[in-house]
Amino acid sequence: MATKDTGQPAGGMSRRGFLTLAAAAAATVGCGLDYAYDPEKAMAYENSADYKVTNTTCPYCSASCGQRVVVTTATHPDGAGHVVDIYGDFESPMNSGGLCAKGAGSLELVNNPRRVGAFAGNEENAIFSYDPAFTDGVAYRRDGDQDWTKVSLDAALAEIAPALKTARDSDWGGTTGAKAYNSYGVAFFGCSHMNNESNYIYRKLIANFGSSNVEHQARI
Repeated sequence: MATKDTGQPAGGMSRRGFLTLAAAAAATVGCGLDYAYDPEKAMAYENSADYKVTNTTCPYCSASCGQRVVVTTATHPDGAGHVVDIYGDFESPMNSGGLCAKGAGSLELVNNPRRVGAFAGNEENAIFSYDPAFTDGVAYRRDGDQDWTKVSLDAALAEIAPALKTARDSDWGGTTGAKAYNSYGVAFFGCSHMNNESNYIYRKLIANFGSSNVEHQARI
């Protein structure tokens, strides 16, 4: 934050602060998300032997907002290991307990029944659960609106790799001219979970593959 000659913080709201507040307000109005922690609820978790509260950092962008993850312990009626709440860390100097729409929605991401290894109700999701039969890794395939199916990682790569090359070659720019060593037939999109190191490797890999159509989502 900028300071005046007095050394005191300048008045007004920064662009980042405005965007964060706007996103939080939109989440609250549109989705019913709590973008600021509830002190009473937080104290109930942190003063109970039924819960373990762990400090962590929101994974969605480089703002590094603090979060607290609430997990049930062995004394809880539902047993240990269930994530029941995620809220802003009110002791974090980065966000003082506030979260944007994405950070406030972290609990829904963790407990999504379609997540690998997640639980739908009281039973593990049959499609996305761990399967020891896939010793080389597992991928998930879906044609149109059909159900998801499991395939081995080797089989998935064997299908994806030639399809990507075909798409790249369909609009290959050759070795000379404005489109040299570049293809507009493919595009790549990263995610907001990627840090600087991941983005570097990701961009370098795609450049060597032969495309400049690349974007990430490492921002609020």
